[in-house]
Amino acid sequence: MQDAMTDHRLDASTRPQSIGNRLSLTWQLRQQNWPVLLGKLARSAANRWWHRRQIPLSGSGLVMVLAISGLVGCATTPTDPTLTPATILETSQTNPSINIRSVSEGLRLARLVKEPLASAYRAKAARLALNAGNLIEAEGILKRIAFDNLRDQGLVDFVIASADLALAQDKPAVALAHLNRPNFSQIQLSESDQIALGLAKARAYELTGRVLSAAQERVLVSPLLSPEGQTQNQELLFMSLMALPPKLLKNYAEQAVTNDLRGWLSLAAMTKQYQNRPSQQLRSLTNWKRLWVGHPAAKQLPQQLSFLDSVVAGQPKKIAILLPQTGPLASAGQAVLNGLLAAHFEQGRESDLLIYDSHQWSSAIDLLDQAQTDGADFAVGPLDKGRVAELANARLPIPVLALNRLTGTTNKEPKNGNLFFFSLAPEDEARQLARHSETMGFKNILLIAPDSDWGDRTTNAFRASLKNRDDIEILEKRFTSDQPYAPFVRNILAVDESLARANELSSITGRKFEFTPRRRQDIDMIGLLTNAAEAKQINPALAFYYADDLPVYATSLVNEDDASKISNLDLNGIRFCDMPWKLSPESALFNSLNKLIPDANGSVGGLFALGLDAFNVIPRLRQLREMADLPFYGYTGRLSMEQQVVVRQLMWGTFDQGSVTALPTVVESI
Repeated sequence: MQDAMTDHRLDASTRPQSIGNRLSLTWQLRQQNWPVLLGKLARSAANRWWHRRQIPLSGSGLVMVLAISGLVGCATTPTDPTLTPATILETSQTNPSINIRSVSEGLRLARLVKEPLASAYRAKAARLALNAGNLIEAEGILKRIAFDNLRDQGLVDFVIASADLALAQDKPAVALAHLNRPNFSQIQLSESDQIALGLAKARAYELTGRVLSAAQERVLVSPLLSPEGQTQNQELLFMSLMALPPKLLKNYAEQAVTNDLRGWLSLAAMTKQYQNRPSQQLRSLTNWKRLWVGHPAAKQLPQQLSFLDSVVAGQPKKIAILLPQTGPLASAGQAVLNGLLAAHFEQGRESDLLIYDSHQWSSAIDLLDQAQTDGADFAVGPLDKGRVAELANARLPIPVLALNRLTGTTNKEPKNGNLFFFSLAPEDEARQLARHSETMGFKNILLIAPDSDWGDRTTNAFRASLKNRDDIEILEKRFTSDQPYAPFVRNILAVDESLARANELSSITGRKFEFTPRRRQDIDMIGLLTNAAEAKQINPALAFYYADDLPVYATSLVNEDDASKISNLDLNGIRFCDMPWKLSPESALFNSLNKLIPDANGSVGGLFALGLDAFNVIPRLRQLREMADLPFYGYTGRLSMEQQVVVRQLMWGTFDQGSVTALPTVVESI
């Protein structure tokens, strides 16, 4: 515990003492007449603070853009519609802050004046358009602005509008390019502009994986926010830090140069280190609060920690494990059971276990009743879908975490509040593939899947995730198990059509000429919903038929546990999603279990990890159900809940020269 709880505080004398007083004065004055009385005073005070820190700033997504805009929207004062160009210019020279009431007013005034004032009015109009959610209008206005014409407030408005537009369009790298281009050190930034820039840059950093940089921005901007804004900002800060591994968080905490940032990193490191041991986590949190009296998180805990008391109190006394230990599912049941037992011992055996062989019972209801009679107050299992369906249609006496899922479960309201579902469903991976393709901006997707029930399930899940995107075209192609792959790929890439056109041209002209066939050009991404053996045939064929320049994405089925580097060479370049247990086995638990239980990372490694997460998530099921935006970081993925179904979000990996490589976490320097 000492590693996570190291006292990283700085001496109080190193912290700025005047910001709070200035902000308090600013708040009092704002209540009277902010637009008129406070303008120069607040901007002057805020900018002294701003320039002393030399803060680089920025970005968001449409919902976040609108939320930020609502928080920091510019104060406006009435503008006389009869103003002449001369009076407009005179006003702008004495007061560089341009105030307009509407987009149309800004555009009208821009037509009455020359540069650089015209561009300044357009930039302000673009911000108003974004505040109203009119992305297309804002984009059109920004395209009419010449960057070199911008000065002072016009430059600030242009950068904020351009960054927010890029974030709303899921282009965080573009947002950062806008935000990092100008130097604001010589510009008098208003408090609201400092907030807009800071929150925008934090969001852009988060979306590009630069979690530490995002945290630094959020810490810096926090004193400028309202109490409600601070609460939201701190939740986002802590949530982003929780995506990092404990070891990296500890390293960052040791290097942090400010008290606030160091405290957040220390808290996140402790939380991640003990997330699977709630009682230990609660004790460590108590110690952290003693060490960090006065820290923002000590005054108001992040949501997921504020419910830690109830998580500990909700730990069942006796857990019934309903898994097959004989019959056709015995090996799968044993792998899950081993994972459950490993988590039980790691947690400190805080619950008693009652283990039943579900294969020996003809009725899942009778088995559950027996478990309750034996004193169980929670049950894990069953594993087979038929028994899960039986429980879904019954009134259950105790809460049950079923280790399978019924078709369409996530789309229906749960019938039984006591029944939760958790499985390694391939639909989750297909949905993640679809969401990733959307985030990457792909518009024409070639989806390849087997003509089977499994192919139906995954393609339906993929399509359902993009059903509201009319601008994305999905070309779905199926193959049968006995179908030759090379002709199949040549056909779907329309290579024969290219050859036919060349032959026709040669026939018309009567000349022979050298010709390289081409694939169809209306595809920008390929999704493989196949297993490893199928992918090893299809991927080389794609390269052979001129599609080697297209990104290929797949699910975890392509990543076989016991495959050699040589056999994986045909998968080179494929990016796929898979669970952290297989892609990033960094925990001490993994290393110790890999020696004791070789299968923990073998062919049934995924089921073993399912057992680990199933046990660890038990006391947090209610929290996941009530706070869907607060995930649990498990061995099978980032876990959240939809309609009482535990849904996984996986990591990304790739094949490089036959080796499996996890796409790395961005490591930053402080």
